[in-house]
Amino acid sequence: MKSSFGSDNSFRELERIPRSQKQKQESLQKILRSIEEKPERKKAIFPRFLSAAAVMAACVMFAFIIFSEDTITNGSSSSEMLGNSVISQTTIAISETEKSFSADGKYSAEIATVKDPKWENTARNAINSAIPSEVVIDAKPTYDIQFNLKGKEPVKMKVWNEQGEVYFKLIDSEEIYSVPPAEGSIFIEYIKAIAQSIQNTP
Repeated sequence: MKSSFGSDNSFRELERIPRSQKQKQESLQKILRSIEEKPERKKAIFPRFLSAAAVMAACVMFAFIIFSEDTITNGSSSSEMLGNSVISQTTIAISETEKSFSADGKYSAEIATVKDPKWENTARNAINSAIPSEVVIDAKPTYDIQFNLKGKEPVKMKVWNEQGEVYFKLIDSEEIYSVPPAEGSIFIEYIKAIAQSIQNTP
């Protein structure tokens, strides 16, 4: 009722002003147009707001997808260590220190050389399935392993067997990888058997 009363007063005020009929009609039309345009302007705000929200959501989703792909790529980088290269020979030694590397024969004569398809398959599966780990290992490595690859530089790594959990890292990297339990248990059993043969050698 207030709005109606206000409109009536406005029209009465217009009537008191000495103007031509044409001017009055033009003024009335302007008032009516302004009243009609106000709801349209309010409605237009929502589509603009929704469009901006959609753009923001798309940006967030794009960033999330890129980050996820990057994480997946980094997580599977262990498969690039051996790749599809042919393993011509594997050298295994009991690790002496974290800084030294015994499997190339420079620091220890107690080395086992392995040429076995089953071992190579087991080692490749373990390494390819490994994922980066944030674990901090205080103990010294258990074994040193060197994979000699045809046409490529040898891959040298340190291996830890921590209460059934198997970890490894490349000799020239600080990134530690965790081997899944299924692959890790077979992998470490092979290494233990080979290491036992080293210890039993007179």
